[in-house]
Amino acid sequence: MNVAYQTFLAILETFIAFGIGAFLTRKKIIDKNGIQQLSNLTLDILFPLMTIGSITRNFKADQLLGTWILPVMGFAIMAFGMLLGKFFSRFMRYGTKERKAMFQHFCTCNNYLFLPLIVLDNLWGDKYVSLLLLMNIGSTIGFWTLGIAAFGGSSRQETLKNIFSVNLYSVVIALLLVAFDIQLPTVLAKVCNTMGNAALPLVLIGIGAAIYNSAGKLTNHLFDVFYLSVVRLILLPIAIILLLKLLPIPEDIFRVLAVVSLMPVSSSSVLVARRYGGDIDLASQAIIITTLLSIVTAPLMLKILL
Repeated sequence: MNVAYQTFLAILETFIAFGIGAFLTRKKIIDKNGIQQLSNLTLDILFPLMTIGSITRNFKADQLLGTWILPVMGFAIMAFGMLLGKFFSRFMRYGTKERKAMFQHFCTCNNYLFLPLIVLDNLWGDKYVSLLLLMNIGSTIGFWTLGIAAFGGSSRQETLKNIFSVNLYSVVIALLLVAFDIQLPTVLAKVCNTMGNAALPLVLIGIGAAIYNSAGKLTNHLFDVFYLSVVRLILLPIAIILLLKLLPIPEDIFRVLAVVSLMPVSSSSVLVARRYGGDIDLASQAIIITTLLSIVTAPLMLKILL
């Protein structure tokens, strides 16, 4: 019950931020151009700064070497989800190219940081938060490579161009700084941390604005979004956790990986979809429905599978 309550509070916080974005759009404080500009700001500036600040602030080279399995498994879970997503997307009832791409992206990428951070901290404490942040390195690389590749492009060159974005470069830069024990100048570190901290609230506001613009279509093709919910919240976690149980990994690492696998779709993906050609209407539906359903599915699956 405690897990369910903490998950509910985290989801409530998320939806309040969505509501602010919707309110700003309704009052025409943010228009469609404003949403695009906010998306560009968060994707091209704030996310990269947050990535560099978070990785360089929280990790040392020996930590990366000592627990290498966490980022590797974070990436591997996304790769596994991408493969299964390609299979399951065949059974969508309204499977346009954009909707299939969005479906595959969501099977690849879920909410791998914000919600699991709260759940892990509540269940097992700070140690598990640190482990999650280590896993987040692999998950972040997976999001900006495999997650973007799910959208594809008109050519292989365009797909590669989408993958090799400023966000991927920021991960590489941060890892090099950590690996060679290079300290950022104090001013730059503060800029990364201060501006990076603005990324999450602004992206949630942008998501709320985007969802508001899709509000009239939230009831369209509901079979597909509930089908995605079953795949993302039940089938994929069962497959991932059963595979993890076959591997000789420590219990604490297993718990982190298992909790992350139970999370709903990635909220920030609606802004990514706007840029790379996913279906924004399906993204908006999936964010709302899978996040709400996870209040029930995450604690229940934790109890059954762990």
